[in-house]
Amino acid sequence: MENKIKILVIGVMIAAITFAVIIVGIISGGFLLFNITEQEVSGGSISEESGVRISYDVICTQGATDKLTGMESVKVHGTVSNIGDKEAKNVTVTVIFTDTAHDRVVRKTVVEGVDLLPDGAVSVEFDAEYLRELTIPKTLVDKTIQVNWIEDGELKTLTT
Repeated sequence: MENKIKILVIGVMIAAITFAVIIVGIISGGFLLFNITEQEVSGGSISEESGVRISYDVICTQGATDKLTGMESVKVHGTVSNIGDKEAKNVTVTVIFTDTAHDRVVRKTVVEGVDLLPDGAVSVEFDAEYLRELTIPKTLVDKTIQVNWIEDGELKTLTT
């Protein structure tokens, strides 16, 4: 009779340990999948036969923050240059974060009042960050880059 009780107790302990390992695995695996960083790269230029041609290269990442629990960071790093044959004056670069999950649109001006010389002689780097509360399920924040400049006295805009 004692052997049956010992075997029953050992069986219950093994089942409890197995169940606990499975639960911990599901929780930690789900946490890792939830916090994987999304990364997207884009680039291009506005095409015209002559004049200013704005060229850009942008990298976007989105994932959990290291230091702020329950928060998510969306980061944009980019470069803008003028590969055309005219100078782009008073260039302004704005990063627009559209967070539909939190019903927010956040505009961050990251470059202001810079002149871009022709033929790619000057390029401007920029960084922007948007912090938000984590969403379950994970949702992506749309990022838009808007470049404004003056060419021949006229305001022009490129939106990616």
